[in-house]
Amino acid sequence: MQRVLILRNQGIGDLILITPAIRAIRQLHPEAEITLFVGDWSRTSIEGNPHIDHIYSYPDPWIQDKQLFGYLRLIWALRKGRYDVAYIFHSHPLIQLMTFLAGIPKRYGFYDPELGKGGRFLTARTEWQPNTDRYIADNYLDIPRLAGWEGDELRLDYQPADRELKEVEGILKKVGLKHDEFFIVAPGGGVNPRQNVFEKRWGTDKFTALCDLLHDEFKLPVILTGSRDEIPIGKQIAANSKGKVVDLIGRISFRTAAAMVGRCRMLISNDSSIMHVAVAMGIHSLSIFGPSNPRSLLPVSKINQWVTEEVDCSPCYCNNIFQGCDHLRCMTELQPVTVLDKIKQTLSRMKDLV
Repeated sequence: MQRVLILRNQGIGDLILITPAIRAIRQLHPEAEITLFVGDWSRTSIEGNPHIDHIYSYPDPWIQDKQLFGYLRLIWALRKGRYDVAYIFHSHPLIQLMTFLAGIPKRYGFYDPELGKGGRFLTARTEWQPNTDRYIADNYLDIPRLAGWEGDELRLDYQPADRELKEVEGILKKVGLKHDEFFIVAPGGGVNPRQNVFEKRWGTDKFTALCDLLHDEFKLPVILTGSRDEIPIGKQIAANSKGKVVDLIGRISFRTAAAMVGRCRMLISNDSSIMHVAVAMGIHSLSIFGPSNPRSLLPVSKINQWVTEEVDCSPCYCNNIFQGCDHLRCMTELQPVTVLDKIKQTLSRMKDLV
């Protein structure tokens, strides 16, 4: 049996964005045994994917911090896997070198012409284009295209487990909410193994004001979701909002929050991993962007929209690196009423689709 390796680490959203490519790889190798090598940080987002047979996860610092012992362990694990082909969704030469040292005969991946790195240890390579308006999920599909795949389906995959759906139903029953009768607001994000970019967060005060506007306009409650590190954000929003706000930040897992997205009227978030879940599930969403480029991170869609304050220096968060900013006008000048107007426009399209 042919053994196929897929390599991708870093953020949860990054992993969801390669799911169309994973599906394409399965189409290329319908009978193969496919293993995904991924960092512990983002493993949870790919569990349950029907196109993967095995998941091997490892501590992210082994790669991010260039820890020699961990790096050698990964090479050894790759050699033991005796893989026939590797699909590498990184332009970093150290990651590509691992597959070369592991003796994998066919190695497909990226090179980065802007940074002048990647590609040396590959048997076939394609251009990594993170700083353009091209949807990154389509750029990822260029890797299976190297191996002969022909197609352009950009549908993202995400599968909530039955136990997670049951947990969501229990939570909604407990707080007195019904399917499609609440908004989800995710006010955090900007955290990944490579770099924390809190500048991608719109701001607690503005999210509080938005919750009030949602209450006034729609008379619907809001559920807050996020990680444990974001608990103070949730407490502040819940304490200062005049409408019903159910604060679940730090109280449920990412996967439970993702399953809950499938039950909400609409998701409002920063540029963070949860927005890709809404895209995968076909749920209305509005993502708030500042330093990063929404055109590269979201598909062209009537229901998955974005809003930003147009300033000359944005986007500046390029190739997953944020150089810093002394004013952040792209976020500070974006007002809650502007976001509300975009929410209303997006939801109005729901009627057109019915």
